[in-house]
Amino acid sequence: MKENSSSVSGSPQEYENASGLEELDKSQPESATSRLLRSVSQYTAYSVASGQAARDTQEEEEHHEGVADPPPAPKFGFWASENSDLRKTAFKQWGFTILLLSAYVLAVFSIYWGSMYNRYDRLINLKVLVVVEDDESGVISSSLLRAINSSSVNRLAGWTVKKYMPPEEVVKLVHTEKYWGSIYVSSNNASTELVSALQNNSTLNDTGLVVSYYETARDMIAVASYVKPALLEAGGIYGNIMQTQIYPQLVANLSSDQFGALQMNPLLTNTPNFEYVDGNPVISSMMLAPLQVGLIYIIILSFFQILWFIKLNGELAQRVKPVSYIITRLLMSQANFLILSLAYTCLNKAFQIDLNRAWKGGFGVMWMVSYLLMAAVGGANENVSMVTAATLPPATGFWILFFVIINISATFAPIELCPQVFRFTYAMPIKNGYEIMKVVLMDTYRGNLGRNFGVLVAWLVLNSILQPFCMLFFAYMTKRRLEKQGLANIAADKKAEAERELKVNEK
Repeated sequence: MKENSSSVSGSPQEYENASGLEELDKSQPESATSRLLRSVSQYTAYSVASGQAARDTQEEEEHHEGVADPPPAPKFGFWASENSDLRKTAFKQWGFTILLLSAYVLAVFSIYWGSMYNRYDRLINLKVLVVVEDDESGVISSSLLRAINSSSVNRLAGWTVKKYMPPEEVVKLVHTEKYWGSIYVSSNNASTELVSALQNNSTLNDTGLVVSYYETARDMIAVASYVKPALLEAGGIYGNIMQTQIYPQLVANLSSDQFGALQMNPLLTNTPNFEYVDGNPVISSMMLAPLQVGLIYIIILSFFQILWFIKLNGELAQRVKPVSYIITRLLMSQANFLILSLAYTCLNKAFQIDLNRAWKGGFGVMWMVSYLLMAAVGGANENVSMVTAATLPPATGFWILFFVIINISATFAPIELCPQVFRFTYAMPIKNGYEIMKVVLMDTYRGNLGRNFGVLVAWLVLNSILQPFCMLFFAYMTKRRLEKQGLANIAADKKAEAERELKVNEK
């Protein structure tokens, strides 16, 4: 008996090992480093959002005060046998999430990639006007037609040949965006003038016989990347035809006296080439900031302002009547967009971007355009974020990236070069804001302003109408989720209470 008693009372170390880390923590004070490391796994984004972190903290405080039972069982390493079920669940959730993200990349990113797919095969959709003489057999007109029909030039644009028209009409057609560029003969008898000048040894401005007119401001990237290279290639082929085929034939038809008289005439050695005219050049590369990346920043900024006002909106909801709260939210959103768009306009002014190129009051116009654009995209962001927050919070990030992609895919490149499905871009707020800002900053064609403003206003009105319903949906879904969570917590508390009573009865 004495030996048995000694074996039980003399093995405190074995008892302590059997009780696990929980008993060890009770016998030894926890160091600051241990508390810090434990907090990493205790205060996660999910535990804080779900309220579990707050409940754990309260239980710890009650435990230290001797009110509640000790904390739950100790934690183990990820690969410990005690966490076998956890590993199965973790790998299952991890696999599903990775597959979901991969599917998102393939589905949504494909929108942007798709806008660029086979773009060079659609260059013929970029219409370029070619104006020749009524008599197409003239040396200049025939050379011009041969140039644009050559294999290296024909595929670079949609060359549209027209009979002679005045240069002013050609310029108007390009400015009103009927064509992306043009090549035209300066007069209806340009070929006759050239032949006559060679035969009579008269002076002639050979560089003005054929003019190529375009406007870079219509789309600084598209014109520089697609339109101007096509015009330059056409000019190069035309010059080569004139120099190697037409001019030798014309000179050969001259008499010896005519040829001798031309020796001092520059027309003999200078073959006619295109005169390139940029009717609306981009005078500063700074235009890329407000017209491209700046538009993306507007979408992101309009979403960030939602996050910063969550606390204020919550405080208002506690002390303001429901209808008044909804109206206040609507007005506050518009006030936010108005002030933020003012800051965006001031930013452009601070970097000396000319806002008065189209109108004298360009600053005010730019402000209102920025406001309409920010209200259009910001209202959509706010409504969708309320829906996703109430149903699937991680989907909010999906929405922001998706919204950016569908807005910019066919905005920063000609829609004519994108597949037909991208015609939806005409209804996107960024596309219409981009077109209006081009008018303000670079004085481009104003004929589409009515449609552009109409689309932005339609987005603003639609967002304002939907916002109260999105608020109601968010409240309904959140209330239902919290009620379910509350019932689950009550059941868990009852179970814990029953276990405590059972332990007390056993003692």
